[in-house]
Amino acid sequence: MKVIIVGASKVGYALAQHICEEGYDLVVIDRDAECIDAITDAFDCNGFVGNGSSPELLKKAGISSATLLVAVTKDDETNILCCSVAKQLGVKRTIAAVRGPEYASDKEFFFGKMGVDMLINPYRAAANEGNKMIRYAETVEREKFGDGNVHVATVEITERSILAGVSMTQVHQRLGAQVLICAIDRRGKIFTPKGQHDIQAGDKITFAAVGEEMDKALVALNIMEKILKKAVVVGGGKLGFYLVGVLLHQGVSVTLIDMDANRCRDILTSYPRANVIQGDGTDSALMEKELKDADACVACTGKDEENLIISMFAKSFGLDRIAAVIDNYNYESMLKRSGINHVFSTQDVALMDVIKDCRLLASETNNLNDNNVMKWLYTLNDGRIEAAEFEIGADFALLEVPFKEKSFQLKSGVLIAVIMRGEEVIVPDGNSCVKAGDRVIVVSAEHRIARLSDIFAKGVKES
Repeated sequence: MKVIIVGASKVGYALAQHICEEGYDLVVIDRDAECIDAITDAFDCNGFVGNGSSPELLKKAGISSATLLVAVTKDDETNILCCSVAKQLGVKRTIAAVRGPEYASDKEFFFGKMGVDMLINPYRAAANEGNKMIRYAETVEREKFGDGNVHVATVEITERSILAGVSMTQVHQRLGAQVLICAIDRRGKIFTPKGQHDIQAGDKITFAAVGEEMDKALVALNIMEKILKKAVVVGGGKLGFYLVGVLLHQGVSVTLIDMDANRCRDILTSYPRANVIQGDGTDSALMEKELKDADACVACTGKDEENLIISMFAKSFGLDRIAAVIDNYNYESMLKRSGINHVFSTQDVALMDVIKDCRLLASETNNLNDNNVMKWLYTLNDGRIEAAEFEIGADFALLEVPFKEKSFQLKSGVLIAVIMRGEEVIVPDGNSCVKAGDRVIVVSAEHRIARLSDIFAKGVKES
């Protein structure tokens, strides 16, 4: 399958990396020759310098044979125009990055009139990610499936954790909760644990649970979600703008700090309930005053260095719920070593919808049956572990075959974590099976999954 990306800045670069890792044929277009050189040097793809909304250039780039065009330039209007032109030239699917809040209510117009099939907003997605992060002091990633009743989480095990040194057979007893350990990340190596394995301090464990069982497990691990009363957001760009809105909507008192008077004015106009301060987030006197009674701090200026300094100051001040936007991997590692675990990148968090779309399109392009195709995709542990939701079709070859049977052998690093059958939610064991109409959560630590057939070991076939 061929994919064309228009825009080779941070978001385009990150997306190009994901697309190449998925194994698709990639072409990147950007006006900046240096950006094109950087991206073609880093990844196995072709590049063109020029205007991505030009019909002539799109034809030269091979739009007639492309399945998907993703426009992620820094300009919303350019992205919309690129998609519109590409659609008229016959591309099957278009995705546009649209960051401006003024477009949020016009989706139907873009879908119906402008040839845009999907809108993504990296800043809104990053704001939601930052909001989730500061609910916990510890390293916790948590996603919900099945109408919110199924939870998959990744937690780092410390030396003081009740699971440190505990064998897999003792996990349920120690936690007092029914959970399924799906994967362990041990010093960068990820594996699916067996009964003989134990959990060590420093491990990151990914586990699934149903309903209140997840809350029981987190409480037992002394990891509790905290109700936020006040948050300090440093940086009033688009990410800060969306984050202030998300927090205020949830009843959190928000103080926004930014040097730019126009940004401060815009945020105060949109969110009159916010406490907006024109000031320097690296000013220790100002930050000490504002952090005094705060529960959380998010550093989301446009500079990694400032976000690093602000986060480390908040940590030294005693705050335990801190999130920072960091694009430089070296800075990210530095922050995590200093005890600040909530680090995220604006360009990464919005891309999983695109990757999911690519996988579905690849299945259709290869004339594969639409039944048993992935419905939802989430990533955990910096994208290294995937949790995908599937609906079981009536043509699934292994209906009602117990998991313990040899014919139901899964690939290494893959397991079915949860079965949702009507109102019933099941954490499966060897005697479990799937039936037509079931929804299942598949967790994969070693493979990229697009269809249920991808989860089986060699020699096992699913129609």
